[in-house]
Amino acid sequence: MEQTAMLDFRTCFDAEKDIVSLLNQEQSSGEDAGAGTGVPRQVRVLGQERDGAVLYTWSDISPYRQDDVVVSHIGLYEPISKVNTVLFVHEKLVNLVNCTVNQERTLLAFTTQEKATSSSGSPSWHSEGRQHAQVYRSYLAEVQPANRVFYLNIERDNYLMVQFLHGKGHGDATSKESHMLFLIHKELIGLYHMKLSRVGYSGVEMCGQPRTEVLAKRFQWAQWDHQRQRLYYLSQKKKNSNSKLTFTCMQFYEKHPPEIMMEVQLPIYLPPEVSKAPSIYEHLPLNNKVTDQKLLCEVLTLPGGSLCICYQHPIMSPEDHHAQEEDIGEYDVVDIEYSVFMLHRGPVLHCCMPGFARLEAVNIRLHFFPINDYILVFSPGQLLHLLNVAAEFEPCHHIVWHAVSAATNVNGGHGVPNLPSPSTDGRSLTTFLRERAGLCVYDCRQDIAYRVSVSKEGFADVFAGCYLPSTRLAIMHYAAVHHKDSSLAKLLVGKMCNDIGSPEVSGLLTEFLVGTTYNAMRRQLDMRILPLLQFTSTETGRGQLEKNEKGQQLARITYSSLRDIVQMKYSKVDKTQSDGSFWEHLRYNLQKLSIADMWPRFNTTSLQQHITAANQEAAFADDLVEGRVRSSSLLKRISDSARRAFSGSSTPRKGSLGSYAVLTFLNAAERDLEQDRVVGMTVEQLTDHLSRHLPRETRVKVFNVAREFVSCQLQQSKQLLQFIWTSLGFQPDGDLASNVGEPGSQSESELFHMTERFYMAAQELCFPLPNGFKTFFTTLGFRCLDSHVFLQYVDRGVLHLTDDFRDMVMEDLGDDRDNSEMKLNIVSRLPKRQALTGLQQWNHPISTRFLSKQYVSSLLLEGEDLGWASQPRRVSLTDSYSTSSSQDSSEDDSVDAHVHFPPLATLMKLLQMKEPHTRRHSRSGRYVDLKFVEQSALQQTKQEYGTNLSNVSF
Repeated sequence: MEQTAMLDFRTCFDAEKDIVSLLNQEQSSGEDAGAGTGVPRQVRVLGQERDGAVLYTWSDISPYRQDDVVVSHIGLYEPISKVNTVLFVHEKLVNLVNCTVNQERTLLAFTTQEKATSSSGSPSWHSEGRQHAQVYRSYLAEVQPANRVFYLNIERDNYLMVQFLHGKGHGDATSKESHMLFLIHKELIGLYHMKLSRVGYSGVEMCGQPRTEVLAKRFQWAQWDHQRQRLYYLSQKKKNSNSKLTFTCMQFYEKHPPEIMMEVQLPIYLPPEVSKAPSIYEHLPLNNKVTDQKLLCEVLTLPGGSLCICYQHPIMSPEDHHAQEEDIGEYDVVDIEYSVFMLHRGPVLHCCMPGFARLEAVNIRLHFFPINDYILVFSPGQLLHLLNVAAEFEPCHHIVWHAVSAATNVNGGHGVPNLPSPSTDGRSLTTFLRERAGLCVYDCRQDIAYRVSVSKEGFADVFAGCYLPSTRLAIMHYAAVHHKDSSLAKLLVGKMCNDIGSPEVSGLLTEFLVGTTYNAMRRQLDMRILPLLQFTSTETGRGQLEKNEKGQQLARITYSSLRDIVQMKYSKVDKTQSDGSFWEHLRYNLQKLSIADMWPRFNTTSLQQHITAANQEAAFADDLVEGRVRSSSLLKRISDSARRAFSGSSTPRKGSLGSYAVLTFLNAAERDLEQDRVVGMTVEQLTDHLSRHLPRETRVKVFNVAREFVSCQLQQSKQLLQFIWTSLGFQPDGDLASNVGEPGSQSESELFHMTERFYMAAQELCFPLPNGFKTFFTTLGFRCLDSHVFLQYVDRGVLHLTDDFRDMVMEDLGDDRDNSEMKLNIVSRLPKRQALTGLQQWNHPISTRFLSKQYVSSLLLEGEDLGWASQPRRVSLTDSYSTSSSQDSSEDDSVDAHVHFPPLATLMKLLQMKEPHTRRHSRSGRYVDLKFVEQSALQQTKQEYGTNLSNVSF
């Protein structure tokens, strides 16, 4: 069966439709000076600014010349308003590789790649003593009004990038200064400060020479973050080419000087082909980096103060091997590797994918994007990884998928349309900025941007069809903790219901319960308490090994520690004027690392021994005195915690994923003392855990947190049961058949086995079960299992004979031989008081004989209390013989013992002397007394000997 894609790619920008069509409209309306040429517009996107405005270039006839010379034009397109503006018309045709405009749209800077010539017309020499045919030059132009063009007098053979700084909002036309970054690869990072003056109503021009400032020198790699106005760069502190690279983060402000916020030395070394050979650059649209094309690095920012450096390890090409005179035969098969440096936590994630041919591996470029709380590692047609590396969690449950059919989906297709082969075009995807659109990626070869979203159907299909259990568990973790609603989790439960016999089901349900409970709590608690709560049912930090069906290794994920300490500097700028919340969260995450080992997460499985001890103590303490229980101090404390926990959760609570679970098939009025002990023990232990690690918090506050925790646990239990119920085809407001003796259907049998998996997961986690669950589960098992298997479930403690189930069995089952034997087996497995109640409800000679003997024994053995006062008696003795022979069932055949049977009369007089004067009534108005015993004895004697009593042995 064909699988749906895991990610949806929907077009949000198309240069051909959004820009070229507008240019053609202007041409047809005569607004464009180049109208009437009939030349198709070849638009090439250059860059993008903080507000999402797209800068692009095209070649057309100049409106300022009479000789119809084709020159370069620069335009600006605003995706939100769909407005096109021509910013600048060059005097000649040039190769533009970089462009930026200031926030007020008055100054334009751009970089060109041109032939290098000296003043004498001969080729010129540039940095590192190399002679190049192409050089980079930068220019600055006044565009409002169109006025002067300035050459920055910078000419290099290494890439040169210019970038204006932007503040928040849409810019102020009265601004008196603009600031522009300029980066010269391997040389320096500088900052231009340009004074501005007003011209006319809205025009602006520069006044005086710009002031320059050097920010850094000799960097090897740099990346500009438009949205956050940050500059990241890698540099070597030592001139030795074998030294490690140092990562630096510089924050820029609107009204304050830039600040270096972080420095850390990374175990990244320059490849020999980068450090010793001339740099090779890729001039991609929307490129925000200054780097050699062989140094593949990306800095990503995730919510909650997460900062990651993604680095793809270089692979030496055959040409590089020949250059270094090495034998290529030894390197036919290589590994593709990448590392993710989690600066917010300290560890380094390393992924190795073996078995690639060198010629193929050299041309595979991995793209790193932030998507929700994950990092997307993506190579079209090759692989898709979702890395769970957010600051809130320890790294775990990474989704690794190597399949062409499940990689991408574009408008219902099976891949990004017309993506070029990586072997010929290399890296082709960059980030596209679009307000409130989430992740958008730009296909540089097709000039199309796509909005990327998670496909719920695709995740569910991969969940059902993947080979490794770790992949299914990772997808379930994503659905429970990270997905925005319950729809994906419900789909996954539905897939599990199609394969109930899988040994993985219980573990997946366990992950659902733990993850959704944490998800519900995270919406209500602050960041200081969440690190103390469990978010997954498995151990973190163990790495992953992914294989295919043939056992071949696809990927290996391991972790190592970042040896160098991440050094953060405190900002002198008011955080209201900067991205202060991010740096505060990042600083908090780094501080949390030092106490992470001392702050263990609360694990509910640790409650098992405490709950077992409490149940054993409850069994010993079950000493009945007139129907009351004498409890120990432990049981009283647990019961009090449970009572206080339930007192604050009387109203229905929303599930972690936003829906209410109302289980009509459960009797919410039924209370379970064992579950009360689970709730009470959880509240008590979690309160102690939080108090131990949060000494500044009051006991009342941590108790309220613990109470909210068990309330969320109960709600997630209900929600999961609801998903199982509806996934198997039952109506949301439906119920089971009313007659417990009716055999279960195929759907009910599947429901029982799935509910059994749920029960196993809850028991393993010491998770509280909703009221009425045990009766529902036992009733379902009674209807779906063979009688001997059902009794084995009862003997093993899986199914519980509750009072409600006992009542249904006594009322619904007939009194034929098989049913009578089943009733007797059930009653014999009940505790003494519950067994007596069941016998009083059973209309059968067996129960009548037993009750009579027990009553007589209680009179003869003075001082023994069998608890008759609290036992119901719903039927009369005469009714209990309705199934016997007609000659014994008639009330007219009853004999008065005092007249016709003197031996019985003598016994009754003796018992009457011992009988208490209080009459023991049951709820039905019937009671067990001497009259009951007398009638029982006569009926039993008549059944065995008939009306001739001469054969009775006394």
